[in-house]
Amino acid sequence: MKRYALLTLILVSTALPVAGRAFDDNKKEEQQEKAKSKERVYNADFEKVWTACVQAANENFVMEHSEKESGILNFHSGTSLTSNGFRVGVTVIKLDDGRTKVVLNPQKKGQLFAWGAGGRIADKYFKAVNSKLEH
Repeated sequence: MKRYALLTLILVSTALPVAGRAFDDNKKEEQQEKAKSKERVYNADFEKVWTACVQAANENFVMEHSEKESGILNFHSGTSLTSNGFRVGVTVIKLDDGRTKVVLNPQKKGQLFAWGAGGRIADKYFKAVNSKLEH
């Protein structure tokens, strides 16, 4: 009986670190996917993308600040059943090959869980930017 208990203890103690590493790897992949969902690269020049980004923020959210020279703008979202709202920083980056990269950084306003609201805000914002760029 002691052999079985010892064998079980050995198996469990070697399996836990392996399972923990697998969990950490999954968490890293999930974080990378979340980051990718909050950035886009457009085949358009900086001026056109900047204008679309500012218009999208003004029409769908509450604009707080924009500074074209640095490529930074900030807006915030309203509250909902699942969120106290977000402050969102947008960085518009001119790339060497004539393309422009847009990166969103949503930050929760005084809450622990957002239930995916940051991703929904990013989706809504990028849909608006895409619409502006198509016209």
